[in-house]
This record gives sequence, C-alpha cells and structure tokens, in this order.
Amino acid sequence: MAAVKGPGVDSRPGDVAVEPARRRVRVFVDDLCVGDSDRTLTLFEHGFTPRWYLPLADVRADLLRPNGKVTDTLGRGPAHWHDLHLPHRVVVDAAWTHPSPPLACPPLDGHVSFEWNLMTRWLEEDDEIIVHPRDPYTRVDVLRSSRHVTVSLHGTVLADSTRPLVLLETGAPIRYYLPADDVDATLLLPSDSFTWCPYKGRATYRHVRLGERVYRDLFWTYEAPLRDVDRIAGHLCPFNEFLDITVDGVTLEQPESKWRYGGPNAYTFREGDATWDPTAEVAWRGDDPGVHR
Repeated sequence: MAAVKGPGVDSRPGDVAVEPARRRVRVFVDDLCVGDSDRTLTLFEHGFTPRWYLPLADVRADLLRPNGKVTDTLGRGPAHWHDLHLPHRVVVDAAWTHPSPPLACPPLDGHVSFEWNLMTRWLEEDDEIIVHPRDPYTRVDVLRSSRHVTVSLHGTVLADSTRPLVLLETGAPIRYYLPADDVDATLLLPSDSFTWCPYKGRATYRHVRLGERVYRDLFWTYEAPLRDVDRIAGHLCPFNEFLDITVDGVTLEQPESKWRYGGPNAYTFREGDATWDPTAEVAWRGDDPGVHR
C-alpha cells in the first residue's frame, strides 16, 4: 500500500509529518460547534489517511475531560483520550491529545484531534468534508477514452466497452468506469453495501451472479458524485483486484492494494492480512464509526 503523500513521509511505518492546513476548519457535534480554527495542522502518517489537529485554544476544551484511556501509536507517541461532555449526552472517546510526542514527531502538544465519525459534521471553510480530510497531495483526474475494455470473471464476459472513463487517483489503481449499457445487467444483483470517498462521494455496489454462485460487491457506481468527478455519474466500475480486465487486448495485472485485503471498505492493511473473499456474506456500511479512524 502506498504511503500517505506528504512532506517528509516515505515508506517507513511510523513516519509522520505535519503542515498547516491553510483553511478554516470547523467541527460540529449535533448543532454545537466544538472546534473552529484557521490554525489547524494536517498530519500525514505512513499507512493512514490525513488527520486534522486543532489548537486546544480553538476548541471547546471546557467540554473535554480526560477519561484515563491511553493508547500507543507508532509515530505519534501515547494518545491520551478525552470524552466530550455535551449538555444532554457524553461522547465517549471523542478526541485525543499527544502531550509528549517523541522527538522524531513534529510537535503536537497543545493540539487535539477529534474522532472523525463521532462528529456530526466537518466543514472546510463552508464546504462539508466527508470520510477524512482530503489529502492535498492527492489528485483525481477523469479522462474520456476510446480504448477497448473487457471485464470477465472465470471466463464469463461481464462488460465490453469502447467508451470508458479512466479515473486516475494518486496512489490508487487505475479505474475504468463503464457506461451501464456496456455491462451485462443480467449478471448483476443489487447490494446493500455502500462506502464513502472524500474525493468522489457515496458509492453503491452490485454483486455478480454466475450460475448459483454470488460474488459480492464486484462493481460500484456513484449515482451523484462530487462536483469535480461528476462525469462518472451512472457509470459502473469493476473491481480490478478481483476481476480479469483487458485494455486493447492486453490483460491487466490484478493490483496489490489495500482493497485486495480489506474489500470495499478497506481502511488500511497490515503485513499478513488475508485476501478479501468476495463470496463471503458481508455488507459494507459506510457509516460504521469504526471504519475510517
């Protein structure tokens, strides 16, 4: 898996870097703003998505109470956890601080990071941000193409198209988004699974049925993608990691990515993880609080 792109971050586990986010960041729980800062730091750590750290002076520190929980992190040192005490409820493990980061880590003392999915809403200036802070070193391009793309599973052709959209995302495999009319709908089944992407939006999935066997979530689609990639709306994307794809007659290698090990809702992957089994009975829920930490 590629490391998070960031200044000073390479392929070493535990490698950490920070830089100013250079934008106003606000975080809400219910309708209460618990953080509002234009001095936020973006933290990059090998193997993880970016995180925001806000100065304690810019958050509702009066609502944060240490709960005694301390966990260790490879690059940031001990994390001291805090509950968020609201007028009508308590959000357990809502935030953490690093009062004594290791010498190799940029200074994080005096800052706090909130558990993303336990918050109700995050704003970057006035735009809502989903899943996690967008990586300023990630670029997503969608290109029209006339290349001939076929998609097969165990010798059965699932899709055949000469009008794909090629999506290039920094650090991710090349994806081929195909018009729905170029995919054999008779072999697809609806899925309850959905996931979120901070660059593309909410994805829903389709199973593949070959005879009596169902292979879960091997295509996905963005019905209402975010503005920057809106041309992929209504297209179906095959899961390169588990399907046989040819481009202009050349068979592509199935990429070795975190999704090969974690399935659609992969967050990160560790050495020794087992390959995801698309025949397993799993539904991916993009609103699971434990998914995007």
